Amino acid sequence: MSSNIMDISKNDVKFSVISNQVARGIWDRIRLNEWEEETFKIFDRFLKSGSSYIDIGAWIGPTVLYGANKAKHVYAVEPDPIAFKELVTNINLNPPISSKVTCINAAIAEKSGNINLYVRGEFGDSMSSLIPTISDKSCEVRGITIHDLINENNIRDVNFVKVDIEGGEYSLIPLLHEFLESQKPTLYLSIHPGFLNENISMSTRDVNTLEQFKSQTEKLLGSLQFYKYIYNNSGKLINEDKILDVKNTGEFVFTNERW
Repeated sequence: MSSNIMDISKNDVKFSVISNQVARGIWDRIRLNEWEEETFKIFDRFLKSGSSYIDIGAWIGPTVLYGANKAKHVYAVEPDPIAFKELVTNINLNPPISSKVTCINAAIAEKSGNINLYVRGEFGDSMSSLIPTISDKSCEVRGITIHDLINENNIRDVNFVKVDIEGGEYSLIPLLHEFLESQKPTLYLSIHPGFLNENISMSTRDVNTLEQFKSQTEKLLGSLQFYKYIYNNSGKLINEDKILDVKNTGEFVFTNERW
């Protein structure tokens, strides 16, 4: 297995990962500074050594491995069984930070219990979602409420939450409202309006699909009104209209801290 281990150096952080056919391209792009450079800058700005963060949609661990070198502790939430297995392998390859990461094989949901996770290509490819888009192929995974997640894992001192869940954010963010408003962690949110539109089109032929999309987007944004600032991933202060204009994907920081 050692021949499949790749050493990654990113900014001031070093870690090792398993390099397989699916993941090799991602790790190469990270080494070449061609994968989500803005994400690493956001982590550098907002993660604190004395505070923990929750990574919702941890995938195989690129943000977790980087963030564990910056934060007090990382709670890595990933429902995809293939991705989760590789996430755990990658964390265990890095003893200096492995004790700082709690891996949770679940999806945050409205209630705890089994829930469907849908695939676009194949499980493990980072595109699985709680909403069906181009396929209704799915597997059953564990769903857990944010309340149960916090209690079961004794989560404390959270100053940052990352959410990247391929369209599932539109239903998740309202579920997180009470937690986010009470703790006010900086929220790094990826939105996928393209996936949401696919889901609406797949599940209904109603002529009011545009209204459904607008309603779900406004509900998401309404759950985040208590944040003082919204930034794009380049650190530019924006308003909600910029989010409503996104057609495919976009990344935004909701925070009460000045960038």
